[in-house]
Amino acid sequence: MASLRTKAAGVVLQDEGCVAVVHRGLYKDWSLPKGQIEEGESVAHCALREAEEETGLSLRLLGFLGSTFYPTRFGEKSVFYFSGEKIPPLLASKVQKGLGTKRWKDSETEEIRIVGKEEAIKLLSYNADRNLVSTLLPLPSSALFWANPDLVPPSSMLSFSRTLSCFAPERIFFSPSSLSLASFYSKLCSTPIAPLKRFKGPEGRFLVLSRESEFDLKKFAVAPEGPGIYCSQIGRDGLCSVSVVPFSPFPKLPKRLY
Repeated sequence: MASLRTKAAGVVLQDEGCVAVVHRGLYKDWSLPKGQIEEGESVAHCALREAEEETGLSLRLLGFLGSTFYPTRFGEKSVFYFSGEKIPPLLASKVQKGLGTKRWKDSETEEIRIVGKEEAIKLLSYNADRNLVSTLLPLPSSALFWANPDLVPPSSMLSFSRTLSCFAPERIFFSPSSLSLASFYSKLCSTPIAPLKRFKGPEGRFLVLSRESEFDLKKFAVAPEGPGIYCSQIGRDGLCSVSVVPFSPFPKLPKRLY
């Protein structure tokens, strides 16, 4: 098992065309919000927790963005980055309810700045962080989160729901085979649900729980490769950026995240 000291997660937070960067006094650097994965914590949960601790903002994740690597005295460190956005207090309370935690307050940052991409690239101390910011797409007009209920056994429903809470979908569409999973998450996070037959197209940040055969994944550029939450960011020009996020705790990460 890889040491938790060599695994971390963070968020590239976007806000109206700008990016959040933080200054850490201990390291005397400017970086993207990130931190070490804790024992039993999912990679998505860690990314959200660390970003909220370091920025003081209420956030949700939109999808997996990329990984960075650098040497440490414990071995090569991997940092898994997600794209993310700010959310209002009411939605933030649902996220915390779903995760079973209270508001995170601890922080090692001395300053946070939300600046344009070009200024962020100039501020950031590390090339890997600069490269992530330089490849950012605009915030999507809609975001689809999809998962196959057949790959979420009853014993994993809470783990799945807690990971999904990090993405805070505003609505859930479900097929008959996934009613129990949809209902479980809906009760946990007070999120409205509707049968899949009522789905009319992209609308905000939404979740679809269904088997592949029950939902047209191709138009969202989703090609399932295994268990996880598939995140498809749908831009205003119709383009999609797709990633897969595991819902099992560390270190059970799919190879795609390495």
